[in-house]
Amino acid sequence: MKKAFLALAIVLGATSAHAFTAPAWACNLNFKGEASGFKVILGNYQYDGKGTLSCMSPTGETAEYPVTVKMKAKPLSPQVALGHMTLTGQAAEIALFDTNPESILGTYYVAQAQGAIIGGVGVITATRIDLPTMALKVSLQFARGFGVNLGLNRMEIALDQDRN
Repeated sequence: MKKAFLALAIVLGATSAHAFTAPAWACNLNFKGEASGFKVILGNYQYDGKGTLSCMSPTGETAEYPVTVKMKAKPLSPQVALGHMTLTGQAAEIALFDTNPESILGTYYVAQAQGAIIGGVGVITATRIDLPTMALKVSLQFARGFGVNLGLNRMEIALDQDRN
């Protein structure tokens, strides 16, 4: 009986070893994509990119996901943007009160500023509150091209089905 219980405990332990159980996740998002359009409160300006989301919990669990990153504001919204830029960047992100690193995926509301004349920089701060979880993001980008983007936007981070 002890051997059967021990075998069951080992099997259950092996299957739950892959389950995520951490209460918080710190993630790094590497991404690259193109931003283009024209918008002064009214218009269209969007960003489409791909990246890799790498996460680690305080307990040492890790997860990595290929992702797409898309930003597009509503046609009438507080944004001034024009031009065409290639943005490459890093984002530090944390998800609180959730045991799953996939909680980092989803829709964020962002405040952003990017600018480039041949080369330039940009920053994004983003938040997603989906009670009881909360995710926060800060990003630094390097820009190539010509353009400016300043405003509020929506950003979608999703699993990249082409690279899954």
